[in-house]
Amino acid sequence: MDNEIFSKEVDALYRALPVPLIAIFFNTLIIAYILADHVSYGSLTFWIAANMVLIFARLAAYFYFRSSITPDSTYHPYVAYMAGVIASGLLWGSSAYFLLPDSSDHTMMLIIIIGGMVAGAVGSNSYRPESYLFYNLLVTSPYALHFILQRTDTSWMIGITLLLFSVMMIISSKRFHANFSEVVLLQLQQQELLKHLEEEKLYADHLNDNLLQEIIQKEQYQDDLLNALDEARQAAVAKDAFFATMSHELRTPLNAIIGFSQLLIRRPDISKEVSSYTEKILFAGRHLLDLVNTILDFSKMKAGKMELSVSQFTLSELFKEVSAIIEPLGHKRSLRIVYPSVKDEILTADRKMIQQVFINLLSNAVKFSPEGESVTITYTNDGHHQFSVCDHGYGIAPENLDAIFDPFTQGEPSPEAIKGTGLGLAIVKEMVHAHGGTIWVESEIGKGSCFYVTLPNIIDSPHRSE
Repeated sequence: MDNEIFSKEVDALYRALPVPLIAIFFNTLIIAYILADHVSYGSLTFWIAANMVLIFARLAAYFYFRSSITPDSTYHPYVAYMAGVIASGLLWGSSAYFLLPDSSDHTMMLIIIIGGMVAGAVGSNSYRPESYLFYNLLVTSPYALHFILQRTDTSWMIGITLLLFSVMMIISSKRFHANFSEVVLLQLQQQELLKHLEEEKLYADHLNDNLLQEIIQKEQYQDDLLNALDEARQAAVAKDAFFATMSHELRTPLNAIIGFSQLLIRRPDISKEVSSYTEKILFAGRHLLDLVNTILDFSKMKAGKMELSVSQFTLSELFKEVSAIIEPLGHKRSLRIVYPSVKDEILTADRKMIQQVFINLLSNAVKFSPEGESVTITYTNDGHHQFSVCDHGYGIAPENLDAIFDPFTQGEPSPEAIKGTGLGLAIVKEMVHAHGGTIWVESEIGKGSCFYVTLPNIIDSPHRSE
């Protein structure tokens, strides 16, 4: 069993290898561009060449492994993989002593990029704990020691921050490996159980001449099937736990990237070029954090952990909060968002959920609307609250209307529209249903779409989304 788990871990390491190699390739080019005028030309050239040679060597090992691997030959590929990880870690860690630029701004950019690489490696190197441990320590420790040994207030704080960041990533890596190992173990147990069930089926066929033995065998077969179902449910629970845990753990490095970017943007002494690069990093970090939060909400919904926290609030307060988030998006596309006149209308519901419902619906309306158009929200109360969010976008084809609220499903937006995860409307539907409400859409190609939401005036008891 241990050998099988080890083989699957090595296979997972190699399967995930191309993505980090591509990231290292582009990060090398970005750093070369940033540091071109700030470090020794010879040192930079040697470092770039060494990176490229190592990238292609590891890529060659990947293709060799994928084309010739057998269940009994994972030890040598594992040694080759670890050699590549250690070499890469030493190469990037050593840059702390001969690639640090003479500009503090460029130094911060170098630290942010390297910190992002260390954080991103959690998802590709953690299938074996020592793989990520070596990579993390070899990359971050030289930088942390370099700044701590400078003994200035700023450098000392940067060094301690890097050490704390390294520890958090190692903890995340260990949790990742523990969840992965548990999933692999359950899969192997399921395979053994299926094999056992197949043997029992053959044995049952062999006892067809004996009625009593056939009945006993069928009962045993039924018990085995129930055990298999229980094992499958445990595997599903482990998968959901793994999914939710990793969504949580990804927030830590993303918040670190966003925080460092915000601190760097606020500095008055950075150049416009650095500020532009940092804004792009900040935008990408926030976008990725939004995707992680969306996936986390979806995993909670599938696990049946989405519960209501009911309170009373006015619709004017709700739309004011929603407007603060949506208006900047509409402003970028020159869109006018028309809100209803609600005065003192009271809504009894989970405030955060309803706010998220309107943010998701309005974000889609803004995203799929042509520039210069308008998005309109209406409200009526005829025994229940009814809202509509209408745009003048491309519209949704009739054959896609029934599936638009399914997970990972999207309509056919205009060519310039940005595609998302396909989870937004599925989450909206679950949130509305959790309140005992309904949601539907009416659309016409070329004219736009209207999403309708109804909510009861009174919620007798909190619902739970199952």
